[in-house]
Amino acid sequence: RVLSCGLKDFCARGASPGAAAGGGGGGDPLFPPAADKRAPKIASVVGILGHLASRHSGSIKQELLRMFHESLAPARDQHQKAAVPFLLQLAVMSPPLLGAVSSELVDSLKPNVLNQLHQHFASLPREDLENMVAVVVRLLCQTSAGAYRILQFLVNTAMPASVITPP
Repeated sequence: RVLSCGLKDFCARGASPGAAAGGGGGGDPLFPPAADKRAPKIASVVGILGHLASRHSGSIKQELLRMFHESLAPARDQHQKAAVPFLLQLAVMSPPLLGAVSSELVDSLKPNVLNQLHQHFASLPREDLENMVAVVVRLLCQTSAGAYRILQFLVNTAMPASVITPP
């Protein structure tokens, strides 16, 4: 319920991870103008999840991943469409939440999921895409838990095994 409430407020307030990376999002409902730790509900969501993580980390991890995967489904409402930017904003505001899901998230990024992400964001304006990429790069640089797996994933994705020839 905490995540659902936070996502609804995120959509209502127009908070975007692009704004957290130093960009804006214009009048787009998916990437509206600005948000930071001063946005009271998202800051509360981060605080509550951080508190709950000490005893319920498995459940929180499961719900974060569920929200991510549900947001990529073909039939989505406006809140589901904003779930990935919302999750990126949570990760920016809470490195422990990022660390909790980074390994499992990387494991779930199979070709079909990457294709869904591409379809999900392909129609966004260039500035919004650049802002999201900036946030993702910033988060990758902050991640210490699972950093090797993330780098391995990036290399494997950039050059599939079928392209690599043995020496």
